[in-house]
Amino acid sequence: MSEIVKFSGRVMRKEADGFTVVRFDMPIGPSANTHGLISNSTGTVSGSLVTLKPGVHVAGTAEADEHDLASIKTVRVTP
Repeated sequence: MSEIVKFSGRVMRKEADGFTVVRFDMPIGPSANTHGLISNSTGTVSGSLVTLKPGVHVAGTAEADEHDLASIKTVRVTP
């Protein structure tokens, strides 16, 4: 079963189509996910996707379950 949890982390990789990989500061969810994915289907992005580039710190919520990667649902750039 999936659960929605808060996270913070750093953008590790961003593709031209918006697909982005985030490494969490601390593991989240029942499987202790260490990475999450942002895709075009991400529900809410606060600010422009242009600001999401490697090294940028972000926070938000992610759907975490038994899979290796969490699905990021909301994301915002943090200072």
